[in-house]
Amino acid sequence: MNLFSRINHKVCGALQAVSPVQCTENPTQAPVAFKDFHVSVLTEEDGVIEIRVTISSKMTDSVFEKVLSKHIAAAQPLPGFRRLKGGKTPNVPKEVALHLIGPSKVKKAAIKKIINRAVAEYVEKENLDAAKNLKVLQSYEELEATFEPGKEFCFDAAVHLTGS
Repeated sequence: MNLFSRINHKVCGALQAVSPVQCTENPTQAPVAFKDFHVSVLTEEDGVIEIRVTISSKMTDSVFEKVLSKHIAAAQPLPGFRRLKGGKTPNVPKEVALHLIGPSKVKKAAIKKIINRAVAEYVEKENLDAAKNLKVLQSYEELEATFEPGKEFCFDAAVHLTGS
């Protein structure tokens, strides 16, 4: 799991633009199911596996909520909300906090976390010897446009295998 969490803090900087993801494309193999997502292999050639990852609505919602909570806890005092002793911010309505922190910032962090977790779990479960140069095949703008907490989310990635 640490393989991608160490290297993918720059995932959005290494994105390559292609056409937007449509979750209905036919994979070459049956999907590999995980608890909150499934992975389909699209192509496999020259040591590169292109995969389509479909994230469940439950996972998008839970990751987004966790990321938002961390951003709220780390934020400077929000206007109109006084910090309590110990540096805790009182219960700020999520919509207000999201607006003040910036929805794009929270979405970006949630998308990166989802990509890292899903691809790392897939590589680990399939015992792949993956290189550190994972590429997501959509631009960040395309990912952000299709990402909505509580809704299914898809992305394509190219996993480079070492020794191939």
